[in-house]
Amino acid sequence: MSLAIDVLLVVQSTIVFFLAGYEYLTLMHFPALRESATHPSNRSLVSIILPVRDQAKTVGECVASLVGLDYPEKEIIVVDGNSTDGTLDILRSFDGKINLVEEEPLPQGWVGKNWACHMGYQQAKGDLLLFTDGDSIHAHDSLAKTVNYLEVTKADLVTLAPAAILRSFWEKLLQPPIFWLIMMFVGGKWVNDDSKPRWALGNGQYMLFRREAYDEVGGHNAVRDRISEDYSLGRLIKAHGLKLRMVTASDSLGVRMYSSFPEIWRGWRKNFYSVSGNHPLFRAAYRLVLLFIFLVLPFVVLGYGIYLAPKAPLNIYLLTGGFMAFFLWLGLIILDRSIRVSPFYALLLPFAILVYIGIGIDSTVRGALGLGFSWKGRVYGRRHYHPLSCCFVAVASAVSNHYVRGLDLHALAVVV
Repeated sequence: MSLAIDVLLVVQSTIVFFLAGYEYLTLMHFPALRESATHPSNRSLVSIILPVRDQAKTVGECVASLVGLDYPEKEIIVVDGNSTDGTLDILRSFDGKINLVEEEPLPQGWVGKNWACHMGYQQAKGDLLLFTDGDSIHAHDSLAKTVNYLEVTKADLVTLAPAAILRSFWEKLLQPPIFWLIMMFVGGKWVNDDSKPRWALGNGQYMLFRREAYDEVGGHNAVRDRISEDYSLGRLIKAHGLKLRMVTASDSLGVRMYSSFPEIWRGWRKNFYSVSGNHPLFRAAYRLVLLFIFLVLPFVVLGYGIYLAPKAPLNIYLLTGGFMAFFLWLGLIILDRSIRVSPFYALLLPFAILVYIGIGIDSTVRGALGLGFSWKGRVYGRRHYHPLSCCFVAVASAVSNHYVRGLDLHALAVVV
Protein backbone atom coordinates (compact mmCIF):
# COMPACT_ATOMS: atom_id res chain seq x y z
CA MET A 1 0.00 0.00 0.00
CA SER A 2 2.80 2.38 0.93
CA LEU A 3 4.58 1.68 -2.37
CA ALA A 4 1.37 2.34 -4.33
CA ILE A 5 0.93 5.71 -2.59
CA ASP A 6 4.55 6.62 -3.31
CA VAL A 7 4.07 5.78 -6.98
CA LEU A 8 0.88 7.85 -7.16
CA LEU A 9 2.62 10.83 -5.56
CA VAL A 10 5.47 10.62 -8.07
CA VAL A 11 2.98 10.40 -10.95
CA GLN A 12 1.02 13.36 -9.58
CA SER A 13 4.24 15.38 -9.19
CA THR A 14 5.26 14.57 -12.76
CA ILE A 15 1.91 15.73 -14.12
CA VAL A 16 2.11 18.99 -12.14
CA PHE A 17 5.63 19.51 -13.52
CA PHE A 18 4.38 19.08 -17.09
CA LEU A 19 1.45 21.36 -16.28
CA ALA A 20 3.96 24.02 -15.25
CA GLY A 21 5.79 23.51 -18.55
CA TYR A 22 2.53 23.89 -20.47
CA GLU A 23 1.80 27.04 -18.47
CA TYR A 24 5.19 28.47 -19.41
CA LEU A 25 4.70 27.71 -23.10
CA THR A 26 1.21 29.18 -23.29
CA LEU A 27 1.21 32.10 -20.86
CA MET A 28 4.72 33.52 -20.65
CA HIS A 29 5.58 36.38 -23.04
CA PHE A 30 1.94 36.86 -23.98
CA PRO A 31 1.66 39.39 -26.87
CA ALA A 32 0.65 42.91 -25.89
CA LEU A 33 -1.12 45.72 -27.72
CA ARG A 34 1.56 47.94 -29.20
CA GLU A 35 2.05 51.13 -27.23
CA SER A 36 3.46 53.31 -30.03
CA ALA A 37 1.03 52.74 -32.84
CA THR A 38 0.47 55.14 -35.71
CA HIS A 39 -3.07 55.87 -36.76
CA PRO A 40 -4.22 53.86 -39.79
CA SER A 41 -4.12 55.89 -42.99
CA ASN A 42 -7.62 54.80 -44.03
CA ARG A 43 -9.78 55.07 -40.96
CA SER A 44 -12.91 52.95 -40.91
CA LEU A 45 -16.04 53.94 -39.06
CA VAL A 46 -16.20 51.99 -35.78
CA SER A 47 -19.60 51.22 -34.30
CA ILE A 48 -19.16 50.83 -30.54
CA ILE A 49 -21.95 48.66 -29.16
CA LEU A 50 -22.48 48.73 -25.41
CA PRO A 51 -25.18 46.53 -23.81
CA VAL A 52 -26.11 47.63 -20.28
CA ARG A 53 -28.62 46.57 -17.63
CA ASP A 54 -28.76 47.93 -14.07
CA GLN A 55 -25.19 49.24 -14.11
CA ALA A 56 -25.64 52.66 -12.54
CA LYS A 57 -22.46 52.20 -10.48
CA THR A 58 -20.17 51.87 -13.49
CA VAL A 59 -21.89 52.97 -16.70
CA GLY A 60 -21.20 56.71 -16.31
CA GLU A 61 -17.45 56.28 -16.16
CA CYS A 62 -17.58 53.72 -18.97
CA VAL A 63 -19.57 55.90 -21.39
CA ALA A 64 -17.47 58.96 -20.54
CA SER A 65 -14.34 57.03 -21.49
CA LEU A 66 -15.93 55.95 -24.79
CA VAL A 67 -17.01 59.49 -25.62
CA GLY A 68 -13.45 60.65 -24.88
CA LEU A 69 -11.76 58.24 -27.29
CA ASP A 70 -9.44 60.09 -29.68
CA TYR A 71 -10.83 58.26 -32.69
CA PRO A 72 -13.28 60.63 -34.42
CA GLU A 73 -14.74 58.07 -36.84
CA LYS A 74 -16.94 56.35 -34.29
CA GLU A 75 -20.56 56.00 -33.25
CA ILE A 76 -21.56 54.87 -29.77
CA ILE A 77 -24.68 52.71 -29.56
CA VAL A 78 -25.86 51.96 -26.03
CA VAL A 79 -28.60 49.35 -25.68
CA ASP A 80 -30.35 49.50 -22.32
CA GLY A 81 -32.02 46.32 -21.14
CA ASN A 82 -34.91 47.89 -19.18
CA SER A 83 -32.74 49.10 -16.30
CA THR A 84 -34.46 50.02 -13.05
CA ASP A 85 -31.58 51.42 -10.98
CA GLY A 86 -30.94 54.85 -12.49
CA THR A 87 -28.84 53.65 -15.41
CA LEU A 88 -31.17 55.32 -17.92
CA ASP A 89 -30.87 58.71 -16.20
CA ILE A 90 -27.08 58.50 -16.44
CA LEU A 91 -27.24 57.53 -20.10
CA ARG A 92 -29.60 60.41 -20.92
CA SER A 93 -27.01 62.84 -19.56
CA PHE A 94 -24.91 61.91 -22.62
CA ASP A 95 -27.67 63.03 -25.01
CA GLY A 96 -26.22 63.99 -28.39
CA LYS A 97 -23.03 61.98 -27.80
CA ILE A 98 -24.50 58.48 -27.90
CA ASN A 99 -27.29 56.68 -29.70
CA LEU A 100 -29.47 55.29 -26.91
CA VAL A 101 -31.55 52.25 -27.84
CA GLU A 102 -34.11 50.71 -25.50
CA GLU A 103 -34.10 46.94 -25.69
CA GLU A 104 -37.14 45.25 -27.20
CA PRO A 105 -38.77 42.32 -25.32
CA LEU A 106 -36.36 39.41 -25.00
CA PRO A 107 -37.26 36.63 -27.48
CA GLN A 108 -37.44 33.07 -26.25
CA GLY A 109 -34.09 31.30 -26.42
CA TRP A 110 -31.98 34.45 -26.24
CA VAL A 111 -29.57 35.48 -23.47
CA GLY A 112 -30.20 39.13 -22.59
CA LYS A 113 -26.71 40.41 -23.39
CA ASN A 114 -26.67 38.65 -26.76
CA TRP A 115 -30.05 40.14 -27.68
CA ALA A 116 -28.84 43.63 -26.75
CA CYS A 117 -25.67 43.17 -28.80
CA HIS A 118 -27.75 41.97 -31.75
CA MET A 119 -30.02 45.01 -31.49
CA GLY A 120 -26.98 47.28 -31.40
CA TYR A 121 -25.56 45.55 -34.45
CA GLN A 122 -28.80 46.17 -36.35
CA GLN A 123 -28.37 49.90 -35.70
CA ALA A 124 -24.64 49.97 -36.54
CA LYS A 125 -23.29 51.62 -39.69
CA GLY A 126 -19.57 50.91 -39.22
CA ASP A 127 -17.30 48.56 -41.13
CA LEU A 128 -15.78 47.70 -37.75
CA LEU A 129 -17.86 46.59 -34.75
CA LEU A 130 -16.61 46.98 -31.19
CA PHE A 131 -18.54 45.16 -28.48
CA THR A 132 -17.66 46.16 -24.94
CA ASP A 133 -19.10 46.02 -21.41
CA GLY A 134 -20.58 48.61 -19.07
CA ASP A 135 -17.95 47.97 -16.39
CA SER A 136 -15.02 48.79 -18.69
CA ILE A 137 -12.88 51.93 -18.72
CA HIS A 138 -11.11 52.86 -21.97
CA ALA A 139 -7.91 54.87 -22.33
CA HIS A 140 -8.28 57.76 -24.81
CA ASP A 141 -5.93 56.14 -27.36
CA SER A 142 -7.14 52.55 -26.93
CA LEU A 143 -9.42 52.41 -29.99
CA ALA A 144 -6.86 53.97 -32.33
CA LYS A 145 -4.25 51.45 -31.20
CA THR A 146 -6.61 48.49 -31.50
CA VAL A 147 -7.83 49.48 -34.97
CA ASN A 148 -4.23 49.95 -36.04
CA TYR A 149 -3.32 46.52 -34.67
CA LEU A 150 -6.24 44.93 -36.51
CA GLU A 151 -5.19 46.56 -39.79
CA VAL A 152 -1.49 45.71 -39.43
CA THR A 153 -2.13 42.07 -38.51
CA LYS A 154 -5.04 41.73 -40.98
CA ALA A 155 -7.04 40.14 -38.16
CA ASP A 156 -10.77 39.54 -38.35
CA LEU A 157 -11.24 39.80 -34.60
CA VAL A 158 -9.01 41.50 -32.04
CA THR A 159 -9.92 40.90 -28.43
CA LEU A 160 -8.17 42.50 -25.47
CA ALA A 161 -7.20 41.13 -22.07
CA PRO A 162 -7.62 44.21 -19.85
CA ALA A 163 -6.12 45.32 -16.60
CA ALA A 164 -8.17 43.70 -13.85
CA ILE A 165 -9.47 46.25 -11.36
CA LEU A 166 -9.42 44.31 -8.07
CA ARG A 167 -10.21 46.15 -4.85
CA SER A 168 -11.77 43.82 -2.28
CA PHE A 169 -10.21 40.82 -0.52
CA TRP A 170 -12.42 38.40 -2.44
CA GLU A 171 -11.60 39.89 -5.82
CA LYS A 172 -7.85 39.64 -5.19
CA LEU A 173 -8.18 36.12 -3.84
CA LEU A 174 -10.54 34.57 -6.37
CA GLN A 175 -10.26 36.43 -9.67
CA PRO A 176 -6.56 35.80 -10.54
CA PRO A 177 -6.77 31.99 -10.13
CA ILE A 178 -9.88 31.89 -12.32
CA PHE A 179 -8.20 34.03 -15.00
CA TRP A 180 -5.18 31.71 -14.76
CA LEU A 181 -7.31 28.59 -15.18
CA ILE A 182 -9.27 30.02 -18.10
CA MET A 183 -6.17 31.01 -20.03
CA MET A 184 -4.63 27.57 -19.57
CA PHE A 185 -7.93 25.92 -20.51
CA VAL A 186 -8.09 27.76 -23.85
CA GLY A 187 -4.39 27.43 -24.69
CA GLY A 188 -3.13 30.88 -23.70
CA LYS A 189 -1.26 32.62 -26.49
CA TRP A 190 -1.97 29.65 -28.77
CA VAL A 191 -5.31 31.33 -29.49
CA ASN A 192 -3.23 33.52 -31.85
CA ASP A 193 -1.91 30.51 -33.75
CA ASP A 194 -3.93 30.10 -36.95
CA SER A 195 -2.80 26.47 -37.23
CA LYS A 196 -4.45 25.56 -33.89
CA PRO A 197 -8.21 25.98 -34.50
CA ARG A 198 -9.28 24.27 -31.25
CA TRP A 199 -7.58 26.93 -29.13
CA ALA A 200 -9.84 29.98 -29.18
CA LEU A 201 -11.19 32.64 -26.88
CA GLY A 202 -12.93 35.97 -27.15
CA ASN A 203 -13.23 38.40 -24.27
CA GLY A 204 -16.66 40.04 -24.32
CA GLN A 205 -15.24 43.04 -22.46
CA TYR A 206 -13.57 44.10 -25.73
CA MET A 207 -14.12 42.45 -29.12
CA LEU A 208 -13.33 44.39 -32.30
CA PHE A 209 -14.68 42.63 -35.42
CA ARG A 210 -14.49 43.30 -39.09
CA ARG A 211 -18.14 43.49 -40.02
CA GLU A 212 -17.82 40.96 -42.83
CA ALA A 213 -16.24 38.43 -40.43
CA TYR A 214 -18.97 39.02 -37.85
CA ASP A 215 -21.61 38.47 -40.53
CA GLU A 216 -19.87 35.34 -41.83
CA VAL A 217 -19.97 33.56 -38.46
CA GLY A 218 -23.55 34.67 -37.79
CA GLY A 219 -22.78 37.21 -35.07
CA HIS A 220 -24.60 37.08 -31.75
CA ASN A 221 -27.56 35.44 -33.47
CA ALA A 222 -25.41 32.32 -33.87
CA VAL A 223 -24.71 32.19 -30.12
CA ARG A 224 -28.06 33.57 -28.96
CA ASP A 225 -28.47 30.98 -26.18
CA ARG A 226 -24.86 30.97 -24.95
CA ILE A 227 -24.06 32.59 -21.61
CA SER A 228 -20.33 32.67 -22.46
CA GLU A 229 -21.00 34.14 -25.88
CA ASP A 230 -17.51 35.61 -26.19
CA TYR A 231 -15.88 32.18 -25.88
CA SER A 232 -18.29 30.79 -28.46
CA LEU A 233 -17.72 33.66 -30.91
CA GLY A 234 -13.96 33.22 -30.66
CA ARG A 235 -14.33 29.54 -31.48
CA LEU A 236 -16.61 30.34 -34.43
CA ILE A 237 -14.08 32.79 -35.85
CA LYS A 238 -11.34 30.15 -35.91
CA ALA A 239 -13.72 27.41 -37.03
CA HIS A 240 -14.44 29.50 -40.15
CA GLY A 241 -10.74 29.85 -40.90
CA LEU A 242 -10.70 33.53 -39.91
CA LYS A 243 -7.92 35.27 -38.00
CA LEU A 244 -8.26 35.81 -34.25
CA ARG A 245 -5.79 37.85 -32.23
CA MET A 246 -5.83 38.24 -28.45
CA VAL A 247 -3.42 40.65 -26.75
CA THR A 248 -2.95 42.10 -23.29
CA ALA A 249 -3.78 45.79 -22.95
CA SER A 250 -3.32 46.79 -19.32
CA ASP A 251 -2.62 50.43 -20.21
CA SER A 252 -5.56 50.70 -22.61
CA LEU A 253 -8.47 49.00 -20.86
CA GLY A 254 -9.51 48.37 -17.28
CA VAL A 255 -12.43 46.24 -16.07
CA ARG A 256 -13.88 45.46 -12.67
CA MET A 257 -15.97 42.36 -13.32
CA TYR A 258 -17.43 41.77 -9.87
CA SER A 259 -17.20 43.81 -6.68
CA SER A 260 -18.37 41.38 -3.96
CA PHE A 261 -18.27 37.73 -3.01
CA PRO A 262 -21.94 37.06 -3.95
CA GLU A 263 -21.37 38.68 -7.37
CA ILE A 264 -18.27 36.55 -7.95
CA TRP A 265 -20.16 33.41 -6.93
CA ARG A 266 -23.22 34.07 -9.10
CA GLY A 267 -21.18 35.32 -12.05
CA TRP A 268 -18.79 32.36 -12.25
CA ARG A 269 -21.61 29.93 -11.39
CA LYS A 270 -23.39 30.78 -14.64
CA ASN A 271 -20.10 30.71 -16.57
CA PHE A 272 -19.16 27.27 -15.23
CA TYR A 273 -22.54 26.04 -16.43
CA SER A 274 -21.90 27.44 -19.89
CA VAL A 275 -18.33 26.22 -20.46
CA SER A 276 -19.34 22.74 -19.31
CA GLY A 277 -21.56 22.56 -22.39
CA ASN A 278 -24.73 23.64 -20.57
CA HIS A 279 -24.01 21.00 -18.03
CA PRO A 280 -23.37 17.44 -19.08
CA LEU A 281 -23.02 16.07 -15.56
CA PHE A 282 -19.97 13.91 -16.26
CA ARG A 283 -18.01 16.75 -17.82
CA ALA A 284 -18.70 19.10 -14.92
CA ALA A 285 -17.85 16.48 -12.27
CA TYR A 286 -14.70 15.45 -14.16
CA ARG A 287 -13.40 19.02 -14.15
CA LEU A 288 -14.10 19.46 -10.45
CA VAL A 289 -12.26 16.24 -9.59
CA LEU A 290 -9.25 17.33 -11.64
CA LEU A 291 -9.21 20.70 -9.89
CA PHE A 292 -9.09 18.98 -6.52
CA ILE A 293 -6.46 16.40 -7.47
CA PHE A 294 -4.00 18.79 -9.08
CA LEU A 295 -4.64 22.16 -7.41
CA VAL A 296 -5.74 21.29 -3.85
CA LEU A 297 -4.40 17.82 -3.02
CA PRO A 298 -0.73 18.85 -3.50
CA PHE A 299 -1.09 21.26 -0.58
CA VAL A 300 -2.75 18.57 1.54
CA VAL A 301 0.21 16.30 0.75
CA LEU A 302 2.62 19.09 1.70
CA GLY A 303 0.79 19.71 4.97
CA TYR A 304 0.95 16.02 5.87
CA GLY A 305 4.64 15.96 4.99
CA ILE A 306 5.29 18.90 7.31
CA TYR A 307 3.38 17.05 10.04
CA LEU A 308 5.64 13.99 9.59
CA ALA A 309 8.85 16.04 9.30
CA PRO A 310 9.91 15.94 12.99
CA LYS A 311 10.20 12.13 12.82
CA ALA A 312 11.01 11.74 9.10
CA PRO A 313 12.60 14.95 7.73
CA LEU A 314 12.84 13.73 4.11
CA ASN A 315 9.54 11.89 3.84
CA ILE A 316 7.94 11.39 0.40
CA TYR A 317 4.96 13.61 1.27
CA LEU A 318 7.15 16.57 2.14
CA LEU A 319 9.31 16.17 -0.99
CA THR A 320 6.53 15.66 -3.51
CA GLY A 321 4.14 18.10 -1.83
CA GLY A 322 6.80 20.82 -1.70
CA PHE A 323 7.75 20.16 -5.33
CA MET A 324 4.16 20.50 -6.55
CA ALA A 325 3.29 23.47 -4.33
CA PHE A 326 6.37 25.34 -5.56
CA PHE A 327 5.35 25.16 -9.22
CA LEU A 328 1.70 25.95 -8.51
CA TRP A 329 2.56 28.93 -6.33
CA LEU A 330 5.18 30.17 -8.78
CA GLY A 331 2.75 30.41 -11.69
CA LEU A 332 0.16 32.33 -9.71
CA ILE A 333 2.72 34.62 -8.06
CA ILE A 334 3.97 35.64 -11.50
CA LEU A 335 0.40 36.39 -12.58
CA ASP A 336 -0.38 38.32 -9.38
CA ARG A 337 2.73 40.47 -9.78
CA SER A 338 1.78 41.26 -13.37
CA ILE A 339 -1.63 42.59 -12.26
CA ARG A 340 -0.30 44.34 -9.14
CA VAL A 341 -1.75 41.94 -6.58
CA SER A 342 0.23 40.98 -3.47
CA PRO A 343 1.88 37.52 -3.64
CA PHE A 344 0.19 36.86 -0.29
CA TYR A 345 -3.00 36.01 -2.18
CA ALA A 346 -1.19 33.42 -4.29
CA LEU A 347 -0.25 31.56 -1.10
CA LEU A 348 -3.99 31.11 -0.49
CA LEU A 349 -4.40 29.29 -3.82
CA PRO A 350 -5.77 26.03 -2.34
CA PHE A 351 -8.45 27.96 -0.46
CA ALA A 352 -9.37 29.88 -3.63
CA ILE A 353 -9.66 26.63 -5.60
CA LEU A 354 -11.86 25.11 -2.89
CA VAL A 355 -14.19 28.11 -3.21
CA TYR A 356 -14.23 27.67 -6.98
CA ILE A 357 -14.99 23.96 -6.55
CA GLY A 358 -17.89 25.04 -4.34
CA ILE A 359 -19.08 27.34 -7.13
CA GLY A 360 -18.78 24.47 -9.59
CA ILE A 361 -20.75 22.11 -7.34
CA ASP A 362 -23.47 24.72 -6.90
CA SER A 363 -23.53 25.27 -10.67
CA THR A 364 -23.66 21.53 -11.37
CA VAL A 365 -26.47 20.88 -8.89
CA ARG A 366 -28.51 23.82 -10.17
CA GLY A 367 -27.94 22.71 -13.76
CA ALA A 368 -28.88 19.10 -13.01
CA LEU A 369 -32.05 20.13 -11.16
CA GLY A 370 -32.97 22.81 -13.69
CA LEU A 371 -33.06 25.55 -11.03
CA GLY A 372 -31.60 28.11 -13.43
CA PHE A 373 -29.03 30.83 -12.96
CA SER A 374 -30.13 34.32 -11.96
CA TRP A 375 -28.21 37.25 -13.41
CA LYS A 376 -29.26 40.89 -13.58
CA GLY A 377 -32.90 40.14 -12.96
CA ARG A 378 -33.14 37.29 -15.46
CA VAL A 379 -32.94 33.53 -15.02
CA TYR A 380 -31.21 31.24 -17.53
CA GLY A 381 -31.19 27.47 -17.80
CA ARG A 382 -34.39 26.91 -15.81
CA ARG A 383 -36.49 23.89 -16.71
CA HIS A 384 -40.26 23.73 -16.33
CA TYR A 385 -41.58 21.27 -13.77
CA HIS A 386 -44.76 19.51 -12.85
CA PRO A 387 -46.59 21.68 -10.28
CA LEU A 388 -45.97 19.13 -7.49
CA SER A 389 -42.20 19.46 -7.91
CA CYS A 390 -42.14 23.26 -8.01
CA CYS A 391 -42.14 23.49 -4.21
CA PHE A 392 -38.94 21.44 -3.97
CA VAL A 393 -37.25 23.47 -6.70
CA ALA A 394 -38.17 26.76 -5.02
CA VAL A 395 -36.82 25.58 -1.64
CA ALA A 396 -33.56 24.31 -3.15
CA SER A 397 -33.05 27.58 -5.03
CA ALA A 398 -33.74 29.66 -1.91
CA VAL A 399 -31.31 27.60 0.19
CA SER A 400 -28.59 27.99 -2.45
CA ASN A 401 -28.99 31.78 -2.71
CA HIS A 402 -29.18 32.19 1.09
CA TYR A 403 -26.01 30.15 1.50
CA VAL A 404 -24.08 32.37 -0.92
CA ARG A 405 -25.18 35.56 0.85
CA GLY A 406 -24.44 34.15 4.29
CA LEU A 407 -21.09 32.68 3.34
CA ASP A 408 -19.77 36.07 2.36
CA LEU A 409 -20.36 37.53 5.83
CA HIS A 410 -19.32 34.56 7.92
CA ALA A 411 -16.21 33.70 5.89
CA LEU A 412 -15.12 37.32 5.91
CA ALA A 413 -15.47 37.42 9.66
CA VAL A 414 -13.24 34.35 9.96
CA VAL A 415 -10.59 35.88 7.68
CA VAL A 416 -10.58 39.16 9.59
